[in-house]
Amino acid sequence: MRQARIYQYTLPVTAGLFLRDQRLTQREGLVVELSEGAQRGWGEIAPLPGFSQETFAEARHALIAATAVWCDHRNIAMPQLPPSVAWGLSIAQAELDQRLPTPSSFQTVPVCTGDPDALFAALGHVSGGPHSGGPHSDDPSDEAKVKVGEYEVARDRLMVTTLLDAIPHLKLRLDANRRWRPEQLAAFWCGLSQAHQARISWIEEPCRDPYQSLAQAEALGVPLAWDETLRDSDDTGLKESDHVRTWVIKPTMMGDFAQVSQSVTRAHALGKIAVISSSLETSLGLTQLSRVASSLTPNVVPGLDTLGVFEQQLDRTWPGANQPLIPLDDQPLIWVNTL
Repeated sequence: MRQARIYQYTLPVTAGLFLRDQRLTQREGLVVELSEGAQRGWGEIAPLPGFSQETFAEARHALIAATAVWCDHRNIAMPQLPPSVAWGLSIAQAELDQRLPTPSSFQTVPVCTGDPDALFAALGHVSGGPHSGGPHSDDPSDEAKVKVGEYEVARDRLMVTTLLDAIPHLKLRLDANRRWRPEQLAAFWCGLSQAHQARISWIEEPCRDPYQSLAQAEALGVPLAWDETLRDSDDTGLKESDHVRTWVIKPTMMGDFAQVSQSVTRAHALGKIAVISSSLETSLGLTQLSRVASSLTPNVVPGLDTLGVFEQQLDRTWPGANQPLIPLDDQPLIWVNTL
C-alpha cells in the first residue's frame, strides 16, 4: 500500500530579509511524506518568491495531483512538474528507496557580511573537513561567500581586500546577483591586486545581461559562475564557455534528482566546478541537500549557509544550530492520499 501525506509550514524569518527588493517576513512551503510498506521518505517543496518560476499555489496544486498519480502506482512525468515539486517528490522517493546517501559532512561555505571577526568565528565552527582548522590554521582551503553589488564598488572592494588581508589563506566566492553594470565589474576587478584576484574563486552572475558578464570575463580574466543563467538561457555556448568556471546548482529551482545529477555530471565533463546551493530551504531540506552534495560533489563544499534566516528548525536538526526544533507533525496536514 502506498500513502502520501502533505504538510504545509509557515516559519518566521529574521527581520531585514529582502528578496529582489521585496521584504520576506516568513517562509512558506510544503513537505511531502511518501510511505510504502515499512519504508518512508520526505521531501521539501518551497518555491522561492521572486526567483522560482512557479508560485506556492501552483506548487501545491501540482503536488497534490502528482501524489495521487504516485499512490496509484503510475509514473510521474517529472519534467512536466514545477521544479520545486519535481525536486521534493524525487528526493522523497530517493529517501524512501534508500538511494539518498546517509552520510554527510554537513559542511557549508559561510556567508560573510564583511566583519572579519565574525568570519573568524564562522570558519572556526565549521565541523570537519577542510574548514576545521579555524582562522589560525595553515590550511589553505578556507573559503567564504560574500555578497557584493549592494553598495558602491569602492566599498565592496574595500570589504573584500580587508577580509583577504585579515585571513591569509582565505578564498572568496563573490555573488553580485546581477547588480553590476559592466563598467562596475571592470572597476571592481581591476582595482584588486593580482594576488587578491587569484584568491577570488569566482564571481557569480555579476551583470544583469550574462553576455556582458562573459565579455568582461573574456577581456579581464574574471572567473565567472552561473546560477540563474543555467536556468534562464538556452544558449549552450554561453553556459559552457571556457571563461565560466562554476555552475551553481540549486535543486529547488532546477528539477528532480535525476536532472540535478545530470547537471553535475555535465559540469564535470566540461571541466567546471559544480556546487550545490540552497534556496532558503528549512533545516529539513538543508540536511538533504547536504547529503546530496556529499554524494555528487564530495570535493566541493556546498553553499548551504542559509539556516540563519530562520527563527526555528523543522523536523531535522542541522548540527550546531541553536534554533528550536519544530516537529513536522505540529504543522497542518493538508492532504492524505492512500491507495
